[in-house]
Amino acid sequence: MATADPEENTLFRWAEDLPLALWDDLRGRDPLAAAAACGARWDGACFVLPLLGRDYCVEPAAMKLTSVEAPERRVGYQVALILVKTLAFSTGASPSGQMVTPRELVGGELFFNGPHAVNTPALEQRFGADGQGLIARALAMGGQSIDGADVAVRLPGLPMLPLWVLLWLADDEFPARAVVGVDSRTAQHLPLDGVWALTNLLIHRLTTGGGNG
Repeated sequence: MATADPEENTLFRWAEDLPLALWDDLRGRDPLAAAAACGARWDGACFVLPLLGRDYCVEPAAMKLTSVEAPERRVGYQVALILVKTLAFSTGASPSGQMVTPRELVGGELFFNGPHAVNTPALEQRFGADGQGLIARALAMGGQSIDGADVAVRLPGLPMLPLWVLLWLADDEFPARAVVGVDSRTAQHLPLDGVWALTNLLIHRLTTGGGNG
C-alpha cells in the first residue's frame, strides 16, 4: 500500500473545512475545563496544544488553527479534527500506560476495517529493512526507543494520548510486520474517527517527515 497523505481528500483537506458543529461543541465547553482535560494551555483566546511534537494554537471564537512554529503554514483537516475533537470531548482520563491496538477499542473491530484500516503497510514498506530509520524519525518527533518487537518506539501523540509503533523487520523467511498501538483509555479523549485521523498523521509523518500542518 502506498503512503497516503492524510490531507489528500480535496473535499476535507484544510482546517477551514471542519464542520461548524465541531466548533460549536468546543465553544459550548468551559475553556479551562477543556484545557485541563486534555493537557492544553488556555490563554483567554487560544488553546495551545501539542500534537506529535508540534504545538498548535486553536482559537474557538475565530474558528482558526495555526502552527505555533510556522504560523504561515496552512493546517490540514485531520490535524484540525484531532485537536478540536479532543478539546471538545476529552474526559481528562489519565493515560493507563497500557498499549492496545485501535481495533481493541470499543467499536474498533468494526470501525478499523476497509477504508478505515490503520495503514501499517506504509510502515512496513518504509522501515521493514530500516529499523534505525524508524527510531531516528521517532526521536525527531519527540519520541523514544523502547523495548519490544525488533524495533519499538513510543511517541507523544497528544499530552494524554501516547502512541506506539512496534516493528518486526523483514528477513529471509517472513515479511516485515508493523503494529500501531494506542493507550487503552484513548476513547475517553477521541472518538474513533479522531483516532483514525491520529494514526494517519502519525504514519504519514514517520514515513515522509511531512504532513500538512
